[in-house]
Amino acid sequence: MLRKHLFVTTARPFNFALRSYSIHSVDASVLDFTKRNAIISKNLSHYYPSLSNVQGHANLVSLGEFLRSFRTISTDQPHLRTTVRGRIHSIRYLGKNMCFIDLTTTSASLQLILNYNLLKKHSSASTLSSEEFFQHIHGLKPGDHIQATGFPGLSQREKTLSLKCTSQTTVLSPAQLPLPPKLIDPIKRKQNRVVDYLVNGHTSLVQRHRIIRSLRQFLDSQEFIEVETPILSGKSNGAAAEPFVTRSKSLDTNLELRVAPELWLKRLCVGGIDRVYEIGKVFRNEGIDATHNQEFTTLEFYQSYTSMEELIQLSEQLLKHVISNIEPTPISLELSSKLEQNGWKFKRVEFLPTLSQETGIDFTALDIDNPSCLLAALGERGITVPSSLSTSPQQILNKLCAEFIENRHCNDLLPTVIYHHPAVMSPLAKGNPGDGMLTTKRFEIFIRGKEYINAYEEENCPQTQLDKFELQNLARQRYGDKESLPVDTAYVNAMKWGMPPIGGFGLGIDRLCMLLLGKQRIEEVLSFGCVDDVNRQ
Repeated sequence: MLRKHLFVTTARPFNFALRSYSIHSVDASVLDFTKRNAIISKNLSHYYPSLSNVQGHANLVSLGEFLRSFRTISTDQPHLRTTVRGRIHSIRYLGKNMCFIDLTTTSASLQLILNYNLLKKHSSASTLSSEEFFQHIHGLKPGDHIQATGFPGLSQREKTLSLKCTSQTTVLSPAQLPLPPKLIDPIKRKQNRVVDYLVNGHTSLVQRHRIIRSLRQFLDSQEFIEVETPILSGKSNGAAAEPFVTRSKSLDTNLELRVAPELWLKRLCVGGIDRVYEIGKVFRNEGIDATHNQEFTTLEFYQSYTSMEELIQLSEQLLKHVISNIEPTPISLELSSKLEQNGWKFKRVEFLPTLSQETGIDFTALDIDNPSCLLAALGERGITVPSSLSTSPQQILNKLCAEFIENRHCNDLLPTVIYHHPAVMSPLAKGNPGDGMLTTKRFEIFIRGKEYINAYEEENCPQTQLDKFELQNLARQRYGDKESLPVDTAYVNAMKWGMPPIGGFGLGIDRLCMLLLGKQRIEEVLSFGCVDDVNRQ
C-alpha cells in the first residue's frame, strides 16, 4: 500500500517513499510511471511548485557557468556551495546508497553525484535514513526537472567534474511519460518532434541559430538596419508566387499573406534607409517536397547605390563569413576548401549565351517575349515543353533554364552564378543596357543544383516599373500564369518620391541550413517540420 509521501515545505526535496516494501523487496512496477503518476496527481501543487517558493538556491548558476567556473579544480571544494537546475537525462545506480545523474540544459550537461554518506555528513537533515535516500533516488526519472545543491568536486575514478550533492534534489517538474531508449524511425520522429528532441537532441536547432546569427552579424557589421515589414496586406507582391488568402472580420475584406517582403523593404529605401534587411517568414501556396515548404524563412537585404557586380561580391563575402563563423561541419569544411581554391570567388555562367550553346538556338535573334516564337524554335530542335506548363514566356524560359543551365552547369559544390536573366522573367529588375534591355542585371546562385540566392539591381524608374507590371498582368490574363505579378500602383506611387539605385538580395535560409548541416530534406532543419508534419502534432 502506498503511504502518503513526505512533504514538509516546498524547500524540502520530494520523496516518493513507500511504507510496506522493505529496501530489499521493492517491486519495480510500483515505481514505474503509472504508479508514480498516481502519486503526482494527488499532489500537483507539490510536484509543480512555483520557483518563487522553492528555497535552497543560494549561489544559483547555470550548468555552463558551473563548468566554466570549476573546470580547472584538482580537488573537491566542499566550502563552495552551489545550486544548479536542469533536466535529468540519465541515472546510474551504484549499490543502494549512491547514484550518478546526468543533468542537461540546451547547451551543457553536468554529472551529479548523490552519495548517502556524503549527504549525512553535510546535510542538516541528519535523520535521513538509508531507506529514505534509496526511495528518493529511485523515485527520480529521466525527464524530471530538478534543483540540486552541493559543491564542485571530482569523481573518484574518472576525475570527472561533478556537483557532489549535500542535500536531496528538489523536483521542479516531473516527467509523466517514459521516453523510448531510442527513436530512429523517420516517420515517428517527424510525428512527434518533442520526443525526437528529448531522445536525439537538438543539435540542428542550435546550428540553425548560429547560421542565422552569423548572417545578422555580417549585415550589422555593414551598417544595415534590421526591420519587420507587414505579413498581412490587401495585396501580396514581390515574387512570382501564388499567395495564401484569408479574411479579416473587422475589416470585412480579404487579406493575403506575403510571398516576399521585397516591396515593403524597397519602400523603406525610398523613405531614406540606405541599408535595410529582414529575416522572416514568407508564405507561398505551392507544393511541398524535399526542398520546398509553403512557409519558409528568408533573408532579404537592400542596399542603395549598389550594382550587380557589387551584389555578387557581397554574396561571396557573406557566405565566407557564415562558413567561417559557425561550428564546422563536414560540408562547410568541404565548401570552404572549394571556395579557398577558387580565391573565394563563385563560378559564373551567363543566361542566354549558355542556353544558346546548350540548345543550338540563337535566343538573341528571337522575340523571347513571344511564346509562339519560342515554341517554334524549340520544336525545330526537337525540344518539347510539358503540356501541363503554362505557355507564358516566363514559364518556358524557367523550364529551359532548369534543364539546360541548372542541371548541366550548377551541380558542383562551388557556388555558380547564373546572371543576366531575360527581362520577361525579371519584372522587378533593372534592364541590362549592354544588350538593349533584352536581359536584366539579375543573378541567381546555385549550389549542387539548388537555388540559394536571387538578387538584382532594382528597377527604380516608376514609369518603367508600371509598364513591367502591366506586361505581367497581361501574361496572367493571356496565359493563365498565376505567378505573374499583379499591378501594384501604390508601390509605383511610392517610387515617385525618388527611389535611389538599389541592389536587392534574397536568400533561402532553410536551404542554406540544409546545405551546411548536410540535410537532404527541408523538414530536417525546421523546428516542427513541414506543414503536413505540423498538422500531425
